[in-house]
Amino acid sequence: MAKKHPKLANKFLIGAGITFYGKTKFSKYVKLIGGDALKKIKPPYVVVANHASFVDVCGLIMSMYPTCASFVISVTQLVQWPQLINSMGVLPKKQFTVDTSLIRDIKYVLSQNRPVVIYPEAKLSVVGTQNIIKPAIAKLIKMLKTPLVTVCFNGNYLYKPRWTKTKRKVPVRMDVKLAVTPEEVDSITVDEIHRRIVENLACDDYAYQLENQIEIETSDLVEGLENILYKCPECGEEFAMTASGNKLTCSKCGQGVTQNKFGELVGGKFDKITDWYNWQTECVKQEISDPMYSFCGFFRAEKLVKKKYVDLGEAEITHDANGLTARFAQETISYKAGALYTLSFNNDYVFLPTAEAVYRFRRLDKVGCTTKLNLAVEQQTKLLEQNK
Repeated sequence: MAKKHPKLANKFLIGAGITFYGKTKFSKYVKLIGGDALKKIKPPYVVVANHASFVDVCGLIMSMYPTCASFVISVTQLVQWPQLINSMGVLPKKQFTVDTSLIRDIKYVLSQNRPVVIYPEAKLSVVGTQNIIKPAIAKLIKMLKTPLVTVCFNGNYLYKPRWTKTKRKVPVRMDVKLAVTPEEVDSITVDEIHRRIVENLACDDYAYQLENQIEIETSDLVEGLENILYKCPECGEEFAMTASGNKLTCSKCGQGVTQNKFGELVGGKFDKITDWYNWQTECVKQEISDPMYSFCGFFRAEKLVKKKYVDLGEAEITHDANGLTARFAQETISYKAGALYTLSFNNDYVFLPTAEAVYRFRRLDKVGCTTKLNLAVEQQTKLLEQNK
C-alpha cells in the first residue's frame, strides 16, 4: 500500500489559533520584532530556526500567515492532543535518527507551494545559546534544491527558560535571512550551507537581555535553574544546588549567588549563567578523558506505545568509556560511544530513541543528572571525532 501524503496545515485552524491565542494570550507576554520580513518571501522554501521555547513555533506561525508551513516535530510531541497537532500539518520523526520517509513528506509539502520548518538543533536550547547543529541539515537542503530561510530568535529563551515553570514578559526579535537564494540552490556547497546556518542561528539570550536592558522580575527568578547549573563552583559538589526566589545555594558548603533583573549573577565566581555552564562542560570533559570514568543514575522507564507512555519499571542508566546503557525490566538499550552526539532531555526526563520505539526515563534522584548525562554524551562524541 502506498504511503499517504502528510496532511497540510489547516489554514482555518491556524487562523483561528492566531485570533484566539496568538493575539490574546501570546501577545500579552511577547512583543515580536522583525517577523514581517517572512511575509515578503514567497514559498516554497525551507525555514531553519533556533529553538528555545514555544515562542519560536507561535512566532513563525503568526509571522508567515496566511502562508501555512509544515513543522518537523518529535513524535513525543504527539502524546497530547494528537489529532489537533496533526491538523497543524506537522511532520513527526524520532529525534536524532535518519528517516527517509520524512524526506519524501518534505518534498510533497514543498511541491504544494508550502514552506517547511525544521529546527536543526532538534531540541530546546540549554542555556539560551546555540546547541550542536550537524552538517546533515545542510546536506538535506542541498538535496532538496530549495531556497533556505534562517530565522534566529533573540529573547525566545528568556520568555520561558527550559528549567522554569513560568512565563516572563519579554520583547523577542526575529532575525530573518534568505540564507540560500533561488539562484544559489544549484551551485552552493554543503559546507557553505552549513556555515551559513550555524552563523545565522548563533545566539546568546542572556547577552541579548543585558545589552537591551530587559528587566525580568518574578518571584521565582531562578527556581529550577539548579537542574542546569548542578555543580557548585565553590566546593565542586555535584547535585547539591538548591534554588529559591532569585538565589542559588549549595546545600553542602552554603555558598550562593543571586540573579538580578538583567540576568546577571551576583556574589559568586561567575557573573553569567553561560560561563557557569561552560565551566561544567570543561569539568565533564576532564572526567570523560579518564578511562575509568563512569556515571550512573536511577530512573523510571517508559515506552511510547500508540501515542501513550507505558510504565516499564525502574531503570539504571550508565555512561562510561564504552557509551550509554539503560537497563530495565529485563531489557537493555545500549549506544556505543559516539553513536549519540547529544540527548533529548529536560529537568526530569531523558528520551532515548531506538529503531523500534522511543523510550523516556524519569529521574528518581540527583537534580541535574539529566544535564550531566547530556554534557557527557556530547563531550565524549566531540572527543572521539577530534581523535579520528
